[in-house]
Amino acid sequence: ALSAAAVRAPVAGEFDRSVYDETLARVEVTEHPAAA
Repeated sequence: ALSAAAVRAPVAGEFDRSVYDETLARVEVTEHPAAA
């Protein structure tokens, strides 16, 4: 989420807080079972 916000920021070296918050809200962490 942070890297996406940095890419969308209008100034190099900054990050767009609204993009970060929006992207972070979409992140879903799931558990993958170990391979058998």
